[in-house]
Amino acid sequence: NLIDKNFKLDDNLVKYLEYLMAKYGFILLRNQGIINNEKNIKGKYLTGKQQCIFSKNFGTKTLYSTHAVHNEAPNKEIFRLSNDVKHGFNSVGPEWHNDGSFEKNPFGYVVYHIIKAPKEFGNTNFAHLGKAYDKLDNVLKKRLENCASINSNSNVIHPLVHNHPISDRKSLYLHLGMTGAIIEKINNKKKYKSTKFTNEIVPFNLPKYKKNLNELKNIRCWRNKDMNKFFINISNLFDNKDISYSHKWQEGDIIIIDNLAVAHKASKEAHELKSGLRILHRTTIESNNPLKPIKELQLENKLDLNSDCPFEKDSTWINGYVGY
Repeated sequence: NLIDKNFKLDDNLVKYLEYLMAKYGFILLRNQGIINNEKNIKGKYLTGKQQCIFSKNFGTKTLYSTHAVHNEAPNKEIFRLSNDVKHGFNSVGPEWHNDGSFEKNPFGYVVYHIIKAPKEFGNTNFAHLGKAYDKLDNVLKKRLENCASINSNSNVIHPLVHNHPISDRKSLYLHLGMTGAIIEKINNKKKYKSTKFTNEIVPFNLPKYKKNLNELKNIRCWRNKDMNKFFINISNLFDNKDISYSHKWQEGDIIIIDNLAVAHKASKEAHELKSGLRILHRTTIESNNPLKPIKELQLENKLDLNSDCPFEKDSTWINGYVGY
């Protein structure tokens, strides 16, 4: 048990754990907590208050919760998830994603703590974004560095490829459920080569910006068929066993992730009651690292998903939940 009675970790240990998370994506702590009956749920786990105190060991040490608070959540910082809507929010996170993708600074660290573990199914899956990037061919790697996603809920623009702030490892970044558009800076002088991911997505043929603005003349927007194919391929890549890990929860488990090193998704069974009640508490730690695309794609002030699409016919331009 790494957690003392005050739920405070040694600073040097925290620094080392953050290094490990940057490298490997997450850490797992087994058999944490004491016998509890918070909200009439019997088991061995940390109370909501204890989890919040423990979570403040990491990153900026500031909790930042932006979601609704379930009426059974022990406090407002706990995002309570369950396969029974009486005990928590259901049907959350079925696609590969990173938490807080609607923020300019996505969450730095996320702490998941199982309060009630189902008997068999109900796994959470984690995919290493650096390993996923490494699997791409060099042509696609270079191209994706000139692409950005626009979050369908907040209009925030993030790069599809970034350098991790601790490991400096090139990594993918894409929310498969909340991307309302993908934009790309093209280079007309560069010869296009197809890849197995994008052999139908020819940059020069993508829809152009309608208005004659000089700073947007080389910006293109992807079509729905382009995004669908790409998202399916990315999802299949993340599902690869060389890249992802499926965690079967046990009572007392805590998983802490580096939210820029791994993507995650809930398994289908995590939303079903057939294996017994599942309750998961999530706490999120604020980040002070903005995740910005290349300068030419930092266009929040010019591109608004709430407005009519400013690109040519067939562009994907969606406000609200998408769920590819």
